Amino acid sequence: MKVPALLATSAGVLATLAHGAPSSAKAGPNSKDLFPVPFKSAFTTSSYTGPHVQNVEFVDKALGVVKVSSGTTHKVVLSPDTSDGLSKAWEAFYPKDSMNPSSDIRGGFGFYMAGPSSFAYTSATEALFSYSVYFEPGFQFNLGGKIPGLYGGATADLAYGCSGGRQDGRDKCFSLRFMWRKEGDGELYAYLPTAPENDAVLLKVPPFSERNPDYGFSVGRGSWKFIPGEWATMAQGVKLNDIGKANGEIEIWVNGKVVIKATGIVIRQGSNESVIRGAHFQTFFGGSTDEWNSPKDQYAYFSDISGGILA
Repeated sequence: MKVPALLATSAGVLATLAHGAPSSAKAGPNSKDLFPVPFKSAFTTSSYTGPHVQNVEFVDKALGVVKVSSGTTHKVVLSPDTSDGLSKAWEAFYPKDSMNPSSDIRGGFGFYMAGPSSFAYTSATEALFSYSVYFEPGFQFNLGGKIPGLYGGATADLAYGCSGGRQDGRDKCFSLRFMWRKEGDGELYAYLPTAPENDAVLLKVPPFSERNPDYGFSVGRGSWKFIPGEWATMAQGVKLNDIGKANGEIEIWVNGKVVIKATGIVIRQGSNESVIRGAHFQTFFGGSTDEWNSPKDQYAYFSDISGGILA
């Protein structure tokens, strides 16, 4: 992943990680650890202000939120377990027996987020996205569930539909959300174009990776663990491949540590019109069968939403 020259002098998680060392910074809302980096353009809802970084009000309109899943809410609340007691977060509620957004009992929430109007993921060939997530104490992960990541495609409609087992247009879109699995094991959950290079690279990511022909790649399952009652800082870097070449990259950091790095992959095919379009900010239990359901009423929180463009 390409790093701006000034990044080396910036304090914080991504600056440290870019040089291969783990960060001692504590994850958590409204800390300046999360995304204080001098990109060409950036947005953040944390309190840090620095070169080329703009603070954005924590409201849907300011963050470019569209296509909110019906029957769900993402209330802005005070974050739990914070030192200042004033940090804001989106609250995700997962009712007992809830599953994905099309189930009878809907849990979590879902929408697409492009960032503020002055920010343009669609112009980027190399970009970053980050947030903090907190699963409440006693959270029961069951079989698994989704949390946000970057997405893109040749058109907005193709990009919006790049999930849920969709086959039509799969080679013209991509989705890079995360998942929790049993006992809080984390993974990258990727929909990517059909390409032998993707199988060759992604299925070798330890400790466990597999591909489902209908539901995409599970990459690096168990590379990290989500701990109930503790904040986790998620950071995702994506470098688009040149058309016709397998030179794309994905890099994942969790709490200041590189946990997944995949190079030599295909993220887009056929046309430069397939671009990064923002974050698919979605969370729910599932899965497509009732065994995935949330075992009880429970909550998670999302804060420090940040984005940056490297190239």
